Amino acid sequence: MHPHHRRAYYFPPPNNYVPYYYQRQMPQVDPTLFITSAKHMQIIMKDASILLNRMASSRQFAFDLMTAAQNSEQAKVNQMLKNTGIQTTPKISFNPDGLILNFSSVAEDLDCCHLTLSLRWRK
Repeated sequence: MHPHHRRAYYFPPPNNYVPYYYQRQMPQVDPTLFITSAKHMQIIMKDASILLNRMASSRQFAFDLMTAAQNSEQAKVNQMLKNTGIQTTPKISFNPDGLILNFSSVAEDLDCCHLTLSLRWRK
């Protein structure tokens, strides 16, 4: 055997060895807020779907939305989105490459859920 090679020996723990696992005490599970958040997210998802369907199916709507965004006409972009019939109006930001829609909702005075859509319009 080469002098720099060492044999690895395995020494099993003694029979009376009890591994110590730290377990943090967690509070009792209450799914109430979780369920409420999921219900709010369903509304957001429905609204996101409405917007995406409109953008995908109407070339004129997509053109007008892109034009307003590229001209920094925030009020017009907001109005166009509201006119689709959505309940949740997203925060909108845009850059030369595309549009970002940030949906959020509040449940029981807590910021409960978020959905971000990022759509490109430039290569």
